[in-house]
Amino acid sequence: MSLLAILISLLLEKLLPPLHGLRSLAWVESYHQWVHTRLAGHKKWQGIPSLLIIILLPLAGVAATQYLLNELLGILGFIFSIIVLTYSLGPKDKRQLAYEYLNAEESGDNDNAESMLQDIVSCTTSSPLPEDKTSRTRALIECILIQTHEQLLAILFWFVILGPMGAALYRLTVELHQAEQRAGETAKAGDAGFRAAVIRLHYLLAWIPSRLTALSYAVMGSFVHALHAWQNTPFEEADTNDDTTPQSHRLLLRIGQASLQFGNHPSRDDSQHNDAIRETLGLCGRSLVAWVTVLALMTLAGWAS
Repeated sequence: MSLLAILISLLLEKLLPPLHGLRSLAWVESYHQWVHTRLAGHKKWQGIPSLLIIILLPLAGVAATQYLLNELLGILGFIFSIIVLTYSLGPKDKRQLAYEYLNAEESGDNDNAESMLQDIVSCTTSSPLPEDKTSRTRALIECILIQTHEQLLAILFWFVILGPMGAALYRLTVELHQAEQRAGETAKAGDAGFRAAVIRLHYLLAWIPSRLTALSYAVMGSFVHALHAWQNTPFEEADTNDDTTPQSHRLLLRIGQASLQFGNHPSRDDSQHNDAIRETLGLCGRSLVAWVTVLALMTLAGWAS
């Protein structure tokens, strides 16, 4: 059933762009701030306790609804799992946005292309877009490699493990992690415990799927180059409160770029810049196909439901 739910959700993601408007996750930051305001005067509830409250309340709602619908009628629980998974994959498919960006740029629609590029890379940085083409291409490629994991493959992993509650858990954690990254140095000193707890939770949840994603990048790209990069990756401790780039993201970028045989500086020819972006999108698409294929084989073998 997990495989069928994933296939239906991916189909809805592809064929129903109007869904983007129904999958806004803006409420997460408002909810986060609301809980912080209520707990501001209670130091013992700050840090890990406040994170547990923020995470567990929505998850309890998802779990209770899933249980009740399964008890009422199994097909309703299945439909609910598809809804939760499709919502967790939103609000926008960054890979599809990247294709639209390439089409807009190649057609000469520079204003629209600029807006799309800013929308795509905003998930990894709040800094203004760089001026030179090389830096822009690098930023877009990095975002695609990271978001294929954060917004797609890791969510599918936790959906298979924990069902709709797993998909919601990872997506909620990613949103909180990005909110804390955007806050950066402007965050209050009292929020340091909460920020450290979010970073630690993201590290733990991303540890296994990030390595599976990196492995799929290696297998679907240049395995020899990726293996060499992996073997030469120094051991890194878990992310700390001072990290600007999570360990899982550093791994994905190193292995993904090695799999594509990209150097530090893509060619300065505009058409080759776009070719590099298309190669990255192709690698991520092949990785998704590999994941679905493996899940299908596991389902046929009886190792997955």
